[in-house]
Amino acid sequence: MTNYRKKTFLNALAPLLFAAQVTAAATFEDVTAEVGLQGMHGYHSAWADFDNDGWVDLHEYKHVWRNVGGRFEFVAQIGGVGVWGDYDNDGLPDIFCARDQKLYRNVDGHSFVDETKHLPSFDIGRPWSAAWADFDNDGHLDFYVTGFEGPNMSPYHHDTLIRNKGNATFEQAWTTPVTQPARGVSTCDFDEDGDADIYVSNYRLEPNLLWRNEGKAHEGQGASQFSNVATAYGATGGRAHTIGSAWGDLDNDGHIDLFVANFAHPGQPQSKFLRNLGPKGDWTFEDMSKTAGLAWVESYASPSLADIDNDGDLDLFITSIYSPDTCVLYRNNTVGPGEPWTFTDITHAVGLSGLVESYQGNWADFDNDGDLDLVADKKLFRNSGNANNWLKLRLEGTTVNRSAIGAQARVFLNNRILTRQVEGATGEMNQNDLTLHFGLGKHKGPVTVKVAWPGGRKQTVTAAVNTTTTIRQTR
Repeated sequence: MTNYRKKTFLNALAPLLFAAQVTAAATFEDVTAEVGLQGMHGYHSAWADFDNDGWVDLHEYKHVWRNVGGRFEFVAQIGGVGVWGDYDNDGLPDIFCARDQKLYRNVDGHSFVDETKHLPSFDIGRPWSAAWADFDNDGHLDFYVTGFEGPNMSPYHHDTLIRNKGNATFEQAWTTPVTQPARGVSTCDFDEDGDADIYVSNYRLEPNLLWRNEGKAHEGQGASQFSNVATAYGATGGRAHTIGSAWGDLDNDGHIDLFVANFAHPGQPQSKFLRNLGPKGDWTFEDMSKTAGLAWVESYASPSLADIDNDGDLDLFITSIYSPDTCVLYRNNTVGPGEPWTFTDITHAVGLSGLVESYQGNWADFDNDGDLDLVADKKLFRNSGNANNWLKLRLEGTTVNRSAIGAQARVFLNNRILTRQVEGATGEMNQNDLTLHFGLGKHKGPVTVKVAWPGGRKQTVTAAVNTTTTIRQTR
């Protein structure tokens, strides 16, 4: 047996060998047929409550599904893989589909109208993924689109930023000065200066890009300008085959960290846990991968973060796309700020073994019971729950974009600061629910929540545990 096949065999066997040592804090049950979601494609998924009835709905490849009290009904067929964002600020999330270059407007939470005519013509070769954010902080959602590469792996293409002009039409505002085989894209104000920065996951052993938003829109220069600080800030991801990356505060220090999922042939750079060092470290990143305990899987693809056991820590799900590799779920064991980063593979123990060749893997509380459920590999898995407490926050912008994409909320618990952001995409063209979810462990009393809205305005509220609380931005 070759070394590669031995490693593959051991990777597949490891969860079985160590399952007895793992105490599962949650289990997952396949409820796909029970809730009416047969026929999913497994290629991508994006969660959002598009009809504002309090039950999160699903866009899965070309299908839009409405959640009716925990069961799903088919609503519409629209173009390709997409992500949700309320571009016209009417309170109803719309969909942009990057690969088809299609924009769909949500009409009264019941149907979708093709509004692609309001997009500019942007020739970036092979549009692949997109992420929503208000890059110039004018209160209207823009989006960034990756160009990837030609069908024969060349040439590499530019990415582009499409700016919302505020009248439901768009313009091409910025094209990257470099070409690269870009796959996933996700946004985050990682340096907490009030504007959205961009992380681009590049394939073909190319370095990833971290576009720091320089905020030039406030100086009368139109669209914001960006500087690639990936090398200087330690965020290139190791020059690997990166398919997708995910932002999230993995050590509860109040600063949002980064996980980079690398497809790695034997000997190539593996996936990276990157700790955001915050203002004391000039917002640079420290590689925490060596002690984290992530096992090598060759075909890691799209990661997503979620607190699956409501203990306050973000856990990690990573899809894989080549058989016999399987998707994995790692529980975060990190106690708090300053502690070593360690993660434990609980895939088998929680009932998620055998998920293969899946690009989709993302989270929402579809049944409104306070714990996060998973869609992956053409299936919906219900979380069995636990005894820990929780809080869900629905953020609504007034002067900022109505979806509040880019807003960050922080809950203060003892020596930990639990941080979540409203995301315009995660991994490679997936999207977690826009409603933020916090596990609170055994904490029972009200909690203080501090919201940082796009642009930098702050707002403090008090919320009760085990509730879904709506926070509307104060003017």
